[in-house]
Amino acid sequence: MRYSTYKSIYESVYTKTSESRTVYVKDQFMQRVKTPTWLMKIVTITLIIIIGCSAVFTAFAGDEQLLSGDQIVVSQGDTLWGISLAYKPQQMDTRVYVEAIKKVNKIEHNAIQIGQVLVLPGFDR
Repeated sequence: MRYSTYKSIYESVYTKTSESRTVYVKDQFMQRVKTPTWLMKIVTITLIIIIGCSAVFTAFAGDEQLLSGDQIVVSQGDTLWGISLAYKPQQMDTRVYVEAIKKVNKIEHNAIQIGQVLVLPGFDR
């Protein structure tokens, strides 16, 4: 074995070029990849500001639209889709209203049971 592990990692790597001169390969690579420190600082600060602002906006984004409205009792054959079609505002997408019902009632899946009382979101009709 020509080099030990220590030497193979930390020893200078030299190569011969066509002009018969020795060039330090690691230095050439690092010069190409090297970015200015001020640029890295600006990018880091910008990312921190963006992440911080998005966290603040998310924290203050309320559910003013999802106020509790009417209550209904689930009958046999009722589905969230059918309930949404019957009670949603005309211009609202049915999928959005299904998600609103799930959010107000803290339902994780689309399964509802007979006799379950659902609170409908209070949107303007």
